[in-house]
Amino acid sequence: MRRATDLVTRLQARQANDKSLGQHFLIEEVHLEAIVGLAGDLEGRIVLEIGPGPGTLTEHLLRSGAIVHAIEIDAVAVEHLRETFAEDIASQALMIHEGDALTTPWPDRIDAVVSNIPYQISSPLIDVLEKHRWRHSAPDVVVLLVQEEFAERLTLATPADRGSLGVCTALGWSSTMDRRVPPGSFRPPPAVMSRVCVLRPIGLPEDVDHRLVRQTVHAAFHHRRRKLRTSLQRPPRRLSRLPGWHATRWKHAMASLAEDAVLDLRPEDLTVEAWRGFCQRLASVEVQNL
Repeated sequence: MRRATDLVTRLQARQANDKSLGQHFLIEEVHLEAIVGLAGDLEGRIVLEIGPGPGTLTEHLLRSGAIVHAIEIDAVAVEHLRETFAEDIASQALMIHEGDALTTPWPDRIDAVVSNIPYQISSPLIDVLEKHRWRHSAPDVVVLLVQEEFAERLTLATPADRGSLGVCTALGWSSTMDRRVPPGSFRPPPAVMSRVCVLRPIGLPEDVDHRLVRQTVHAAFHHRRRKLRTSLQRPPRRLSRLPGWHATRWKHAMASLAEDAVLDLRPEDLTVEAWRGFCQRLASVEVQNL
């Protein structure tokens, strides 16, 4: 077994950690083992790892029997991975893809995503995950080690954590927080506490178009201190991309719901269910002669 501390030491001998890439490498074996364990039985499963760096999590994924596709943006780390895991690459247990995970094509089939991701790409990575789901299919499970504050917003841990990220994610994913990982478990230590999040796909709402909910939520949280009556006066920017929707229909629907009590609330006051209900009422407004 290749120990995490040894893998990090070998990479750091080539170059110092790149702060611009958010390189904080997890070295505690107990946390690495637990993260892989949260994904369930990975024997023969196709797993996407984003930002493998020195390969500490990669090692544990390979030991689980997974077939790993790893996307790494750092050219020096890619060279290190190709040399260190040469046998695994030769046996096609590991595929290294050099590039930015936000723009590099992902494998069409992904059974699981398991990653210690650079924290600065956390939010846009969720968007890429969503796009992959609609174009191909959703992985069975997503296990991400992220900054604890982001984990709280992603999983809507408390009413104070409500935002467009968590609300929109909850439309298609069941998300929970698992183990906390302290700064000392990384080399170098980050300045924040980290947390493991587990996401599993769920069925999309059948009573309302999830795309309408997403656009409405994003528009409202763009002015999160305003009441919905004000923030939703103008239609969402991309409303016309939704079949049957246009600015005239939006304004007519909002006028028809002028007495709706939800409009006197601010976006963080609404639960996911309340957002779905409001958008269902929006969509149900009569659209004849518009």
